[in-house]
Amino acid sequence: MRTWYQYGLLAACLLACLLASCESPPQRTDAVDLTELDQVLAVQLGRLDGRLTDKERERAMAFLVKLWPLRTERLEAGVYEKSGQERYLLEQLNRLYNRYTTKYLGEAPVWSESVPPERELARYRIVDGALRPTVQESGNPSAEYETLWDQITQMLPARAFSGFSHFTVFTDGPNELLAYVVMTDRQGETWEIAIDPADAGDSDLFLETVLHEYCHYLTLNAGQAEYTERQTTDTYNEPGMVSHSGSYLDDFYQAFWTDVLDDRLVSDSYSFFLRHEDDFVTDYAATDPSEDIAESFTYFVLWEPQEGEDVWIQKLNFFFDYPELVELRTEIRACLGL
Repeated sequence: MRTWYQYGLLAACLLACLLASCESPPQRTDAVDLTELDQVLAVQLGRLDGRLTDKERERAMAFLVKLWPLRTERLEAGVYEKSGQERYLLEQLNRLYNRYTTKYLGEAPVWSESVPPERELARYRIVDGALRPTVQESGNPSAEYETLWDQITQMLPARAFSGFSHFTVFTDGPNELLAYVVMTDRQGETWEIAIDPADAGDSDLFLETVLHEYCHYLTLNAGQAEYTERQTTDTYNEPGMVSHSGSYLDDFYQAFWTDVLDDRLVSDSYSFFLRHEDDFVTDYAATDPSEDIAESFTYFVLWEPQEGEDVWIQKLNFFFDYPELVELRTEIRACLGL
């Protein structure tokens, strides 16, 4: 049997609990390291850093303070997919960045989104470095196509195409896609290279494009990446592809892209490039880490070693840490007479 005193004490306790439940949860003062976030913000702003007003910078920081704990918690849990809240905050922050980019650095150009249809002209199997035709339109000059193959193989050492099973000649009209590489299996063990003769007349562009596409093979073959839908947070991922730890592409990503990739994925690539122009050897390199490493490799091969602190120079010098790539560079330059 309870006394009136006990009932009163119980009521007081219930009231205290009720009031406590109405209070906001205590804020974690250690949830974010503001000094670290200030450095992250400076990296993401790129050329905008130092141009914004204090108020503009504070607005960007307010979004980052909310976003970063969500990102950190997700990565620590090994979860690849972003939550709806994280995506929302990322998009809002990116809109702010893009608005500031237009204000201080100019508007990104509007590109045509139309893609011309592609027509296959001929397809060859590559057997011991020689071509064996499998598909060819009647009346098309096979000698011209085989000359394209000769041009490609003269740029690179003989062993370079050991992982390629097919050579394709296609066209989508002049001044469009010049070349591409693509896997011919699901594991990335064998590859195909394709060339459009309509765009092959510019020798410098032809050379640069072949080197760029060859780098895609170097960085995305089965020894460098796994093709799977089981995405991870441990290394660089693209949809359906997970780079191996210690691969060229993951090392490149870890060195240059970790703090900016999410922003790039929700941003127009040219607006992103305008913010980070000093970080890329070309505007196309700002597309994503795969295109960045391919563009950087191209000029690592073609240019003399560069000196300086700019990030794009660091990216070219990145390849000198890999003796096998230095050897490949030497061989390619010998083939080109450089």
